[in-house]
Amino acid sequence: MPKVSVIIPVYNTENYLRKCLDSVCNQTLKDIEIICINDCSPDGCLDILREYASKDERIKIIDFKENKGAACARNAGIDAAQGEYLGFVDSDDFIDLDFYEKLYNKAHETGADAVKGKIKIHSDVVDLAKEVFYDINDDIKTNHAYFYHSFTTAIYNTQFIKTHKIKFPENINNFEDPYFSILAGFYYKKVETVFNTFYHYFNSLNSLSKNVNPTIVESIEKIFKLLNQANVSIKHYVIIYDFLLKFLKPLTFNKELSILMNKQAIDVFSYMTLNCKYKEDALQFYFYKTAKDNNKLAKKERFLNLKTNFNIGNKQTTENIAYAGR
Repeated sequence: MPKVSVIIPVYNTENYLRKCLDSVCNQTLKDIEIICINDCSPDGCLDILREYASKDERIKIIDFKENKGAACARNAGIDAAQGEYLGFVDSDDFIDLDFYEKLYNKAHETGADAVKGKIKIHSDVVDLAKEVFYDINDDIKTNHAYFYHSFTTAIYNTQFIKTHKIKFPENINNFEDPYFSILAGFYYKKVETVFNTFYHYFNSLNSLSKNVNPTIVESIEKIFKLLNQANVSIKHYVIIYDFLLKFLKPLTFNKELSILMNKQAIDVFSYMTLNCKYKEDALQFYFYKTAKDNNKLAKKERFLNLKTNFNIGNKQTTENIAYAGR
């Protein structure tokens, strides 16, 4: 049995795929299987996958004959996985060479259901708020409910995932990543974090400016209904509730969206407000979290200003890479 099954959905990432595969194939943890799902990619991805598979017997290719989406591709990988733990890498990202060794060692040592590493966000532009809110490892140490995004930065006990039938929702095409993270969080007994190895996420200028997908409102509503049915603590509940509202509230007043989508967002916002189990706790948590986030932003701004001034003073060029959580 491999120690880790690495699941890589592949679609239209020909320019990034080799770097991704090199980072996975050259892991210091050698006992892994690499499951690549070609989601009917229109470019040269399948040829690249076949080239790498001819040189590395650990690579298995699942070749979809029609495009089914990342959720379906990841689920196919979960079904095929034989490893003790599951890991996920998107085909335009890459990982540190010791990423899975350090996560697996921590998992083996602690028996955790999931072990999460850190994330570095590589971007065409620095989106300050985004970098700050992606750093959730410190918060996870206080409550694993905070593990509501960045699922690719972790490994998961395969038996845990399959026993609880945790999969990506194939009937929605937006917000499916938090759906998986939040659903898994309902069942965790133990989550560990590792701070000295990184998943590298590339966020281009195009991805920052792309239009909001209308199905995000539907996805938030589905997750909220699951939350209301989940057997979790009050603190866990309000953490997830607040996270969902963070995405929903701006959509209710977004003039760039259609009137229909604004109405859908308002209706779901009203539904979530009326059906919140712990309204008083949620309100208190919201104001606490707002103050906390503003403090995090201020600290990050001071750090970036110091870094910029230092580089200018030394006539150095600042790389356009944001280091989340440093």
